[in-house]
Amino acid sequence: TFDSKVLFFKENQTTPWYRLRYSISFANVQRHLDGRSLRFLDVGGGNGLDTIRYAADGHTVTLLDISSEMLKEARRNAEAYGVADRVTFCQADLADIPPLFPDPTFDVVLCHNVIEYIDDMPAMLRAMCHALLPNGLISIMGINRFSESYRQALQRLDLNAAYSNLDTRTYFTPVFETSIRLYAAEDLIPTLQDMGCSLVGRYGIRCVCDYIPDNETKTVPTFFAHLERLEHAMSDKYPYYLIARLYQVIARKAVSETKEAA
Repeated sequence: TFDSKVLFFKENQTTPWYRLRYSISFANVQRHLDGRSLRFLDVGGGNGLDTIRYAADGHTVTLLDISSEMLKEARRNAEAYGVADRVTFCQADLADIPPLFPDPTFDVVLCHNVIEYIDDMPAMLRAMCHALLPNGLISIMGINRFSESYRQALQRLDLNAAYSNLDTRTYFTPVFETSIRLYAAEDLIPTLQDMGCSLVGRYGIRCVCDYIPDNETKTVPTFFAHLERLEHAMSDKYPYYLIARLYQVIARKAVSETKEAA
């Protein structure tokens, strides 16, 4: 499915809502970095748009994805942007993370719009935390299950669909033509805490964009500039992030007692 949808995925990445997804999630991660060159693992990184941003900032990135076609496109993109020397490309399933990286290796793990495709969410979080160094950051982003009724009611003006989706936990994504699982930040945070991670940032991405019916207006440069400014301002503010189309949770892995004592 992912191999056959590379071109369609690329087309979607040029839309205003995808551009917001990349720029705001990047800005939110930047809030928690300290200017050092870090080692990133981009889990399910697809054709590499997140990876390229961080590599361009001077970090080294391992891009892990199951799709060979996505990785080919990611390599071409990295070469085009002149950052291929800072990127390692790894074709693997998420379950392969522990054997691939038996020891904690990365300062930052990104998992953006991937977790909803996985059957076992806790197992996936556990695998990613395994690869994370103590005091490292994990950023998880996905479609917010609380947003679907708002999207149906406000963007599509379909109140029956909004009513039917009040408690929905699934969504059919047209980009990859498959059903995915929907979560909210509340579903992930306790699991991360059980794994020894503490919440350092909770954000919403596209707090208003997906509820504006006229998609064409969003492509007008002046309107988009104002929309992007508003979205950045709302991203970390309560209660706006609660109903954003996408949630983003950033957590920090605990430092071991031995290291703390030292």
